[in-house]
Amino acid sequence: MRKLRGLFFSLGLAAMSVLMANAAHAETLTLSVYAGTDTTVPAIYSVVGTAQGVSANTGILNSDLAGAGFGAYSFTSLGGSSNNPGSAATGPLGGAYIITSGNLVVLHGLSGESTPITVVLTEGGFSLPTSSPSLTDTAQANVAGVTGTQDSTGVLTPATGSAVITPTATVSGTGSATTSAIPGLYVTPFSLDSQTTLNYDTVSSTNGSIGFSQKVQLVAAATVPEPASLLMMLTGMPLPLVVLGLLRRRRAAS
Repeated sequence: MRKLRGLFFSLGLAAMSVLMANAAHAETLTLSVYAGTDTTVPAIYSVVGTAQGVSANTGILNSDLAGAGFGAYSFTSLGGSSNNPGSAATGPLGGAYIITSGNLVVLHGLSGESTPITVVLTEGGFSLPTSSPSLTDTAQANVAGVTGTQDSTGVLTPATGSAVITPTATVSGTGSATTSAIPGLYVTPFSLDSQTTLNYDTVSSTNGSIGFSQKVQLVAAATVPEPASLLMMLTGMPLPLVVLGLLRRRRAAS
């Protein structure tokens, strides 16, 4: 019985260690807006959110845009979300991902109309998945009264080294586009970035708008179950009950 209590105590400590590790590595989403395509210069606006979500204060953002000489642009919404620290599951909600979405209004003839606007969403501290078949970048746009393109670039950066891969999806007008590539070996934790460049002008003398979104996802690879997980799948019992059954069988055989 002492051995059994010791086993359960060890399992409890292991579970607590995992929870504490996840809490210690909690990260935050950062959302930034730039004029043009150069993201190495200071951002016009930047805000930090939680590990799972961030929202721009559109009043402050639009005031900052106007003050920087870009009165042609105003956002009615802008935000981001993620599933940090990621998931080992496969499928649309598996792996690790960040999503940027918003709506940009373009006013004809005002200052800065011909300048692209770039929105950057970034977050570090992703620990899952540890292997993947691809990094996928999906862009969607719904435009009215404007013409131009939405260029969306996804970036994966490992804990050590430079960016592994940067697939770019381009949408002209209303529609969607997806691009993906196979990353090389990467080290966890890693960061994900989405860079959405909106390059639009109004049509004739009308005002316009762009509803846009971008999802950067490191798709999880299918994995072979670990021995303990496989044992639970075969027996249909939780791990502690499996261990208890093995101990009873060993005791009966001795």
